[in-house]
Amino acid sequence: MTREKVVTSIGNLISEIELIYSSQNYILWFRGHSDKGWPLIPSVQRNGLNKNEQCISNDFYIKSSIRMRDKPNKNDYAGWMALMQHYGLPTRLLDWSKSPLIAAYFATCEYGEYPDKDACIWILKPGLLNECEGFNGYIYPMDTSTVLEMIFPAFKPYKDFKRDVEDKIIACYPVENDLRMYTQQSAFTLHNSFKKLEQLNISHLVEKIIIPFSVKKKILNELRICGIELSTVYPDIEHVSREIKDYYR
Repeated sequence: MTREKVVTSIGNLISEIELIYSSQNYILWFRGHSDKGWPLIPSVQRNGLNKNEQCISNDFYIKSSIRMRDKPNKNDYAGWMALMQHYGLPTRLLDWSKSPLIAAYFATCEYGEYPDKDACIWILKPGLLNECEGFNGYIYPMDTSTVLEMIFPAFKPYKDFKRDVEDKIIACYPVENDLRMYTQQSAFTLHNSFKKLEQLNISHLVEKIIIPFSVKKKILNELRICGIELSTVYPDIEHVSREIKDYYR
């Protein structure tokens, strides 16, 4: 069962995470949700999109290839999937961050769109996940052969797995040299399965910290004081401009 705590400030959040760190010797990853009711499933598994996963992946490859000067190699499936995730296409990747403050930003930045919804921060132990899924507790980069075998079916029909990777979820690190991934301290879980992380029978694999809707704006302001805001999470000119407009509005 997923354990839940409630926090009302960034100070509370750090204290709760300190307790987890001190009691369990695992790396922690974090993910923020504007609505605590949202499950931990990748975007391609929502609304039946998985039925068209290979079509989505190959359409993106065909249409973006002619528009990009610097692009991954044709057979660099990890690179193409990371690029799809970057531009908001449905993939079998689920975003995580190594920073709880980045996760708190994503949990609270849309407070105006979800004014009556409690937010949450999910906490995952990626090493424990990989250990229990049969990957020896290592956290692999996306371009290793084990992870690539789980990515390949998103692009082409493939059933002859060399490893036991069917119906598995794996935690992995991106390998792309991308500024947004760097500032967001990105990491991924790759879902070659319809299992939900929060429903796996693994003790203390995931934990959930609730942010009541009444304190979302307060926590967002605390994050700004800590230097976590739109232009630091999305370090491009478009978002710098948006941040300036929002400030003077």
